[in-house]
Amino acid sequence: MEFQAVVLAGGTGTRLFPLTEGVVKSMLPVANTPLISYQLHLLERSGFKEAIVTTTQAACTEMGEYLSQVHKGSIVVDMCVVDEELETADVLRAIKDKIKKDFVVVSGDLITDVFVHHLADVHRINDATCTVLLRGPKPEVKPPAGAKPAKVEGAVLDYVGLDPKQSQLLCLESAADVEEKLVLSRKMLMAHPNVSVTNKMLDAHFYIFSYWVMDLLEAMPSITSIKTELIPFLVKKQYSSKPVPGQPLRNTEQFDDEEDDADAEDKDKPTLPIRCHALVYDGGFCSRADSLHTYKEMNFDVPRHHGHSVPWTATSSFADKDAEEKKALFKKVGSDCVVGEGFSIGDKSSIKKSVIGKHCKIGNNVKIVNCVVHNHVTVEDNCTITGSVICSNAYVNEDCNVTACHLGIKYNVEEGSQLKNENLVLD
Repeated sequence: MEFQAVVLAGGTGTRLFPLTEGVVKSMLPVANTPLISYQLHLLERSGFKEAIVTTTQAACTEMGEYLSQVHKGSIVVDMCVVDEELETADVLRAIKDKIKKDFVVVSGDLITDVFVHHLADVHRINDATCTVLLRGPKPEVKPPAGAKPAKVEGAVLDYVGLDPKQSQLLCLESAADVEEKLVLSRKMLMAHPNVSVTNKMLDAHFYIFSYWVMDLLEAMPSITSIKTELIPFLVKKQYSSKPVPGQPLRNTEQFDDEEDDADAEDKDKPTLPIRCHALVYDGGFCSRADSLHTYKEMNFDVPRHHGHSVPWTATSSFADKDAEEKKALFKKVGSDCVVGEGFSIGDKSSIKKSVIGKHCKIGNNVKIVNCVVHNHVTVEDNCTITGSVICSNAYVNEDCNVTACHLGIKYNVEEGSQLKNENLVLD
């Protein structure tokens, strides 16, 4: 394999509070499978035999046990423990001795069905310094006549600038970093007067870098984040006359004459040009668990994309039950649900459009709709739970109504509680 693979799985997931209170983000289940499993299956499917996985001291035991005892895959994982306070570029510096060649970086919260070699082809063809995976704009769904447009929750806004061929990356800025107006360099605009800028693409946090970028990071410790600092820095330096630290010297014998004006200017420089490119991925599945909303939606979307190269393994419903038990359960649990083993449900109860983890106990006269319920959760009699996420070992007592809530691990909902739009953790 010409690339090394790095999975950044040490994120604390502050945007996913309270779900990540006491749980590292990469071990959060999506459709009953931990997030880290999706990146490893993605890499293995693309031919990688080994991967470096970075995590924190607090998470290394849980993740190590999962990878060695539960995860099904042949990829060899080199787990590296890093300080949880480190930003993403800092993490690359911390493992610099392990990186020996051009490398792929995958965020630990990404699920996608893209093939890595499609991104690698863009990288090779353009002799790129960095190549970025972008999810194309989602098709707009028109609201019914007279209805208000649906609010886009959890969106992380970026300004993305591409050349007319949608290949060269000319701008990538987080909207949060743009105070009043987006500034584009004069040199870039002269070379690409028809640049198109949009805020409807998602930076998937899936990158390929040339090996020399590690020398740049070593020389510039002020760059701490891949997304907000390293990528914008390289994009801007494509049209700078000054070389950056680590930028390789060119071997003039390896280059043929080219007609492109920008390349002609590059030939006068003693260093290899910096080139930033992108693969705009349309039509497939590409999503990140970077907010409570997107995390919940991923749980429902991943099973729907099963069979379209999304690395999720469907299991037989109620595989641990006999035929008579299955027949009874299918009357109470919708066909659009994902349910883990060891599940039980009482009389006059129903579950629709939900993901239920392992060893969950649902009482009598309970209604669960559009929810994500993790492992070992108990819901007592006469409860209604709608549009909520309930973490492992939580306990919902009798006669409760829970709507649009997020309950952390081991949280206890008192009898008769009426909860709406709450984020709650154990004291």
